[in-house]
Amino acid sequence: MALWKTLVSSLSGEAPRRHEARSLTPSDFRTPRRMQEGYLWGESLIMPRPCTIRDVSPLTAQIVLWHDDIKPQLLARPLKLFTSSDRKEADCVVTGRDNNILSLRFTSAFRAPTRTYP
Repeated sequence: MALWKTLVSSLSGEAPRRHEARSLTPSDFRTPRRMQEGYLWGESLIMPRPCTIRDVSPLTAQIVLWHDDIKPQLLARPLKLFTSSDRKEADCVVTGRDNNILSLRFTSAFRAPTRTYP
């Protein structure tokens, strides 16, 4: 839309209107989120699978599996996501998969782990 207004104003000879500049505040910038290391585990998996947690919100998470050797039918069951930095786990289900990137939806809040992780 801005390109269209620039083209029309240049053809009609009018000067384009500029928005008043406002000063930036710290709330204009999102704090950088560091990636976390974690484990994905389920009753159908032999051992916890290491992963990198890319993005976590209160209801969802996106993780990258380090090894893409999990069969899709094993991911159809309820899983647990463990974060190494917080030392907590939450129940979750897989909502999407793109190669080794999984989208998860949490079904419980984070709590103390029910098992030991490497």
